[in-house]
Amino acid sequence: MDLQLPPPRLRERRFDVGDKQVRVLLGHDCLDEAAEAFAALDADRFVIVTDDTVRGVVSGKLAGLLEQSAPTLLLSHPPGEDHKNLATLSRFIDLALDFGVTRRSVVLAVGGGIPGNVAGLLAGLLFRGLRLAHFPTTVIAACDSVISAKQAVNTAHAKNTVGLYHPPEMIFIDLGVVALGSPRDLRSGTCETVKNALALEPGQIPRLRRLLRPGADYTPAELAEIFELSLDVKGRVLLEDPLEKGVGVLLEYGHTVGHALELAGAGTGRGPGTTGVRHGEAVALGMAAAARIAHRLGMLDSAAVGVHEELIDQAGVCRCLTVGLSPEAVMQHIEFDNKRGYQRHRAGEIPMVLLEALGAAAHPAQHYLTPVPRTEVLAAVHELLRQGKECAKGCESRV
Repeated sequence: MDLQLPPPRLRERRFDVGDKQVRVLLGHDCLDEAAEAFAALDADRFVIVTDDTVRGVVSGKLAGLLEQSAPTLLLSHPPGEDHKNLATLSRFIDLALDFGVTRRSVVLAVGGGIPGNVAGLLAGLLFRGLRLAHFPTTVIAACDSVISAKQAVNTAHAKNTVGLYHPPEMIFIDLGVVALGSPRDLRSGTCETVKNALALEPGQIPRLRRLLRPGADYTPAELAEIFELSLDVKGRVLLEDPLEKGVGVLLEYGHTVGHALELAGAGTGRGPGTTGVRHGEAVALGMAAAARIAHRLGMLDSAAVGVHEELIDQAGVCRCLTVGLSPEAVMQHIEFDNKRGYQRHRAGEIPMVLLEALGAAAHPAQHYLTPVPRTEVLAAVHELLRQGKECAKGCESRV
């Protein structure tokens, strides 16, 4: 009689950031296994970076488990982009040094992209580079921010303007934890996967049409598939371009307007514990703006613009999120976009990633950046904000 073995608790993937290989473990309801995997890094101390929301749900439990293998410090900040800054980083550096970190210590990010980036920069700076590990708790962190060597915090001018490159040693994804996110978190999280398909791998679009649902009622297995789609694209890009300065710039599609929407909406709140525009939502709306700009410039046909709109709607992102945002504030942040300086451009122009077709960005010889007249970008921002006002009442249930 054949022995029927149970399926393995963990699935393992790996990807390369240049010449460094990163181990990825996926499981479901496996916090004990996560602690064992991190303990195997043989750290003399763990420094966990999290936010106050995640701390009470996951981080405290994980810290307790890790404490059994090495002294563990739990550093937490309030949620939101307002706290992804140099002040938070400076405070955490002093606390980590007071705790006695050494070159053998490990910095562990637990949470979404914000604590992940703070932890990444903390790890990269201490002793010129401590080991970094990730336990992402959101779809967008699992599908995007942890699959990168880029670590950065914000300034008053723009997102991610102070940072460095520091790849992780390990990423552990507990799909049971990720699935606990609110529908809005899950909707936001799928948008970076949509971006990868539109800008880099349009062959994934049929699978996304099957997977995406505005209600965001995803099973852990479906979340795993969404993650695999992102890893396939980003893993290929990072192998070729670990610093994301060549083809990796395409991962910034939608981010010029998107980052500005995110910062302009920070702290505007739409209910308890929310922020105005979340990162994935902002990227989705930024892609919609980029597609319209490319269409008006004669670069992208209306069918491709329609695919953008279709996938954004199917992901459940609503234009009403822009209600209350000032076009002047959005444009001010756009002027400090972190892609400035890759290519020369004239005054009155803004460099943007624009598509000529799905999966085909313009100007590969110019870091895939197209100089766009500021007037065109301003018109697209006004159009986006106008649409938000028009659809606000119909989309309130999604926010």
